[in-house]
Amino acid sequence: MRMKARVTLVAGLLALGIASLGARQQQAPPQGQGQPQGRGSQQQARDRAQPTPQGTAAIAGRVVTADTGRAVKRARVSASGGGRGLRTAMTDDQGRYQIGDLAPGNYVISASKAGFVDGVYGQRRPLQPGTPLALADAQVANNVDIRIMRGGVITGRVGDEDGEPLPRALVTVQRYQYVRGERQLTPAGGDQTDDRGQFRVFGLPPGDYYVSASATGLGELLGRGLQQLAAGIGAGRGGRGGPGGFDPLAPGAASQDQTGYAPTYYPGVVSAAEAGKVTLAPGQEFVGIDFQIQLVPLVRVTGIVSGAADVANIVLVPQESSGGLGRLGGGQTLVGRAMADGTFVIPNVPPGHYTAVARSGGRSGDPRTAMQSIVVSGQNVEGVTLLLQPGLTVSGNITVESSGTPAPTDYSTFRVDMPDVDPVAGGGPAGGRGGRGFGPDNGVQRNGSFSIANLQPGLHYVRVTGGGAQGGGQWTMKSVTLGGADIADVPFELKPGQNVDNVTVVLTDRATDLSGTVRDTQSAATGGVTVIAFSTEAQYWRAQSRRISTSRTGSSGAYRIRGLPAGDYYVLAVDDVEQGEWFDPAYLDGVKDKAMRVTLNEGDKKTLDLRGPS
Repeated sequence: MRMKARVTLVAGLLALGIASLGARQQQAPPQGQGQPQGRGSQQQARDRAQPTPQGTAAIAGRVVTADTGRAVKRARVSASGGGRGLRTAMTDDQGRYQIGDLAPGNYVISASKAGFVDGVYGQRRPLQPGTPLALADAQVANNVDIRIMRGGVITGRVGDEDGEPLPRALVTVQRYQYVRGERQLTPAGGDQTDDRGQFRVFGLPPGDYYVSASATGLGELLGRGLQQLAAGIGAGRGGRGGPGGFDPLAPGAASQDQTGYAPTYYPGVVSAAEAGKVTLAPGQEFVGIDFQIQLVPLVRVTGIVSGAADVANIVLVPQESSGGLGRLGGGQTLVGRAMADGTFVIPNVPPGHYTAVARSGGRSGDPRTAMQSIVVSGQNVEGVTLLLQPGLTVSGNITVESSGTPAPTDYSTFRVDMPDVDPVAGGGPAGGRGGRGFGPDNGVQRNGSFSIANLQPGLHYVRVTGGGAQGGGQWTMKSVTLGGADIADVPFELKPGQNVDNVTVVLTDRATDLSGTVRDTQSAATGGVTVIAFSTEAQYWRAQSRRISTSRTGSSGAYRIRGLPAGDYYVLAVDDVEQGEWFDPAYLDGVKDKAMRVTLNEGDKKTLDLRGPS
């Protein structure tokens, strides 16, 4: 009866998993398969549930192709304002649209259609910001035209180790984008191979792409589900198969000499650093991306977790490659669970470099984390020891230096964060808040004291946000002092088992203010360009540096950058920069010779007019 009950439970859970998988596929189809992409479609999801104030303003225009100017019928046009909801319309046979009943404010106007790359009004290149449209009450803005580009296509065939078609392989197309200031490969589209092993990903903007394939289809998904379910059943009994017994579903019962398909990158390599690059021109169809998925040995990673108050979960996270290519699609994050005695087994691990992350504390409320790098090279990895450590706490106080602005009476409107310099995906402590502060609301008390719990050992930055305008002035971070040193612009180290206190954050109302107008060679205002201000000291050229700031010009060509720390800066206007690219040291080094220089002292308010990009 016990075995029958277990089989029934397994079947039920697998059925539930299949149903949830189908639901996920319906809710989140892969990009590139006829789904609108880009900022316009992302904004739709955020604004769908927000109420839309009624107004008397309206916009009208056409959607046309970027290359020939032909009308695009049945394109979806969206007008989204900050916190004002979303209004949409469909274009007619001449590509015309009209959206009315708009309240006054600034709007981002975007257009999308299957097979095309999303376009934004005022956008100069795909995937770049557009120009917000300012509407007054009762204003009717005509000729708000949007040009959209037909998307590129990548097609090919995936075969098995013998060159036979491999159906139902998951194909991912990725491109470099900037995520939190770091250059990373992110999914741009995907498909599943058909019975001929063929795939087709469309709607892609021009650029460089990398293609990967994984054989993780439904069969392998169910196999992993059985193994992980068995691990949980074994843990619940306090061991594998009972004293002296054998459990055919236990993870250790898998064959010692298994092979399986590794995530493989075009042109047929398992090393991300050797992946081939596919360069797409606008609207190009790139054919012949044919490659075979690689058969590799699958091994077991075994070890022990200690220091846990309850059962720990273990995750193997693929590390970034040494070749600088980053994480490509298809990389497997493998999950295991420690037994009651702390031992764990993770089967079917392909070769690669991983970070083993153990987490516990979901039941006890005492989150603990352990991390260790491991290398899998085709042989079983044994004896991995993960010693769980409690999260660390950093505490301190916020003070202000005022030149006349009344000091805040409630500091809880501020937020203190301490992000990791080098975060590990999935490695955050269980029950934690990813390095964010605890407390009644956000970790900062009314009197300015703060305490941030569940931080991991390693290098961290200090960031202060919120607060807004207080008494007519805006507070900005001036310094962060720890042990007599100012760490506002440098990372500080948290060591295992050592909490940190007496961190002093000083805010000032003497914010710098840099503004001006961007004009072309004919002295005409240049809208829709990005103004970048960045420190002349290269040591500050890094992700999320507070000494790098940007502003987007409107139709008047005006820009404003507020709150930069005192110092010397390069300033220039560009129209070919991607979101977040201004944190890339190589990019900044390449444009600094075209920039103007300005010195900002504390509280300075300066005007600097710029020449627009040619």
